[in-house]
Amino acid sequence: MAKYAHIITATGMVENVSEWDGVAAYTPPTGIELRLADDNAEVGGSWNGSAFVRAPVVEPTRTQVLMNEVVQPKKFDDDGEIVDKTSDEIAAEKLELKNLLLAELQDRDLDQQRTQMLLRLERG
Repeated sequence: MAKYAHIITATGMVENVSEWDGVAAYTPPTGIELRLADDNAEVGGSWNGSAFVRAPVVEPTRTQVLMNEVVQPKKFDDDGEIVDKTSDEIAAEKLELKNLLLAELQDRDLDQQRTQMLLRLERG
């Protein structure tokens, strides 16, 4: 079995990657083209007409990182061991996230997740 990329013909975006023997009867949906995949073929990537192009790696913003960090009571220490965060570390993360969310709110409306987090942080 070989891997095939399912490409949206109108955009060149890779919608799916699946295994297929290339022989069994299969007709892709209208608007989808199959191409033998290589290591660069991945969902979210694209086909430029001659090669697969990987999706760009997008680094999370500091707000996105803190949205996950403030709900985690543990961290990795310098030796790679999991330890409890100190109350000062937790307070600092919450304050930084609150300030970032307030700054975002001045520029635009917050989505539901950010609004709920801001309300939780405001309540203390």
